[in-house]
Parts: sequence; structure tokens; C-alpha cells
Amino acid sequence: MRLDKRLKAKHPELSWSKIREAIEKGQVTVDGRGQRDPGLDVYDDAVVDLNINRPAQSRARASFDILHEDDDIIVLNKPAGLLSIPSSPEAGNSEDTVLKRVREYMLFKRGHKTYVGMLHRLDRDTSGSLAVALSKDAHAAGRDNFKAHRFERHYLALVQGIPDPPKGTIHARISSGYRDGRRKLVDADKSGLDATTDYKVRERLKNAALLELRLHTGRQHQIRLHLEKLGHPLIGERVYSGDDDPRPSASAKASARQAPRNMLHAWTLAFPHPITGKRIAVEAPLPNDFLKTMKRLALALLMACFAAPAFAQTTISSPDGRRQMQAIQTSTPIVIDGARTKRSGSARCPPAISSRPIRSKASRD
Repeated sequence: MRLDKRLKAKHPELSWSKIREAIEKGQVTVDGRGQRDPGLDVYDDAVVDLNINRPAQSRARASFDILHEDDDIIVLNKPAGLLSIPSSPEAGNSEDTVLKRVREYMLFKRGHKTYVGMLHRLDRDTSGSLAVALSKDAHAAGRDNFKAHRFERHYLALVQGIPDPPKGTIHARISSGYRDGRRKLVDADKSGLDATTDYKVRERLKNAALLELRLHTGRQHQIRLHLEKLGHPLIGERVYSGDDDPRPSASAKASARQAPRNMLHAWTLAFPHPITGKRIAVEAPLPNDFLKTMKRLALALLMACFAAPAFAQTTISSPDGRRQMQAIQTSTPIVIDGARTKRSGSARCPPAISSRPIRSKASRD
């Protein structure tokens, strides 16, 4: 049960605002340790105490959205444009990175230096869910879990064109090094790293599509390379755009004009807690630039299908079915929900695609 709900059950005379205020002030302990996250999942046998006479602690303000936080792990919603780690050892603290921001946040919150280690990374242009360890033990165990492919990662991507078939799996080995500033796909009989990505079309747009992708491996630039192999690079892609020439191709330039960055978002993340083993599952809301690009492409499709402006509303179900997120909203009478489509007028619009998420064999069993 959530900490705020547990405290409300114990103190029904307090309002919800008072409950959350007490937690955020550091006036609530769980098994003797201060906890300041109202959404913290508390075990049934945990001892929860409220002491309104305890001096309020200053509130630590994070320069990022927190999706989950406990003593050993923090999961944040990384904004596009922010590096995960410094670009080089020489850069150190001179660059704005996730690592630096988490260190500063924990220093302010705990009053002393805290161990901070990345459990995985996202490209600079990629937004979304990113997990960071707050102790050496959590980092070591978390990295072992990542290497054992125990992290479930689902991405949303806007790609050029519409894949056919609309659902499939991409197997393609990736080079372990760079050439001409990019990684390469390599033949099966050559040295490289195995990489596998599931994809599914979630919505058809104007000369584009919204894809859901599930990673089975975690190679650097894996999604970008695999989408290039599929023949449908990311919208905004400037490097992996179907041309081996390191100079920007015409397609890369055209893609760059469609969006200011690669339209790739780390949507959901689930993994076992490296210390307790309990499952952590988060969902990162789509950022505004992604929504605006998707809305523009959806409206372009509707304008091509109908003589008059139309209404498009897309609802995306998260892989575990916990939440739904309204992704596109404009204003008239047509609804595209990914599972069924009600429309009037021309039948030239493409059919809707099933909204059931990609699931691993393990999750189906």
C-alpha cells in the first residue's frame, strides 16, 4: 500500500493535504527511517509513525521528474537533450548530465555525498525512463540484472513511413566499435553483438507511424540501427537514415526538418529491485515535442482523408495495463483509439492497428 494511503488509514482525522505535507516535511518514518515519498510502496508489516512535532526538513528540489525513489534506486524521466554521463573522462563535472544532477540532488537531500551509478543509459536525444543506483551494492546487483536482460523496456517511436508487416522482430548484430562516427550492422558470421528488437505499429500517421518497441538486448544505438535496417528510420534522425555516407543525406536533412531531435521515448521500464528483489515498474509521460510532432502528423493524415478538419484522439495502453495515456487531442467527431476506428466520409484512411502491447513470452506465461 502507498505510504500516504497507509498513513490516512492510521490517521483518518487528517486531510489528504496534511498527510502529504507531513510526509514531504520528513515527519513520517517507516521502520524508523524517514521517508518523504507519498507514493512509496510500504509492506503490510512495516511500522509507520507520524510525529508532527519533528522539525520540518527543507525540501530537496530535483531538476528532473522522479518516477520512483527509495534508499537504493531512483528512476527519473530524462528530458531530451540531457547526457546520461559525461561525453569523455576529461569533461568531468563541466557537462550537464543525469549523473551530475542526481549527485547534486542527493547531496542536498541527504547532506552528504552519495554513491551514484548508472544502471543503463539513454542517448542524449532520447527522453524517458532511466534508472540510477544510489549505493554500490545496488549498482553491482542492478548491472548484473541488466546484463541478464531482466530489465523490461518499452519505447515509443515516430518513424518515417509505415512498416509492412505492421508487427515483427528485428534480429541484427551490431558492431562493438565505431566507424565514421557511427556503429554498423554486421553479418552473422562476423564479430559483433547480438541484438533483438520487437516492433508493432500503434498508429498510422501521414507518411509516418507511431511504433511501440521492446528491447530484448541493450546495445548502444540498437533501436536506431534496427529501424534503419527495417527501412523506417526515426523522424528527426540525422545519422542512421539509410545512407552509409557520413555526410548528411537528403533523407536525413528532410527528417531533421520534421522534428528537432530523434522522436524516441523510453516509455515504460520494469525491473527487480537490486536489493529487495521487489518489482519496480514506471511509466514516463510523453514530452511535449513528441506529442506536437505526433499531433501534426495525425492532423496531416486526417486532412488527406477528409475534406474538412477532423478530430483525432489516441489512447495508448501501457504494457502492464495499469494506465492509459491520451496522446493526441484536437477537435471534431472522429476517434482513433488504436483498437477500433469510427469514421465518416472517405474510406481512404488506413485501418487501425490493435492496441494490445507487445509482451514477452515470460509475461504471457
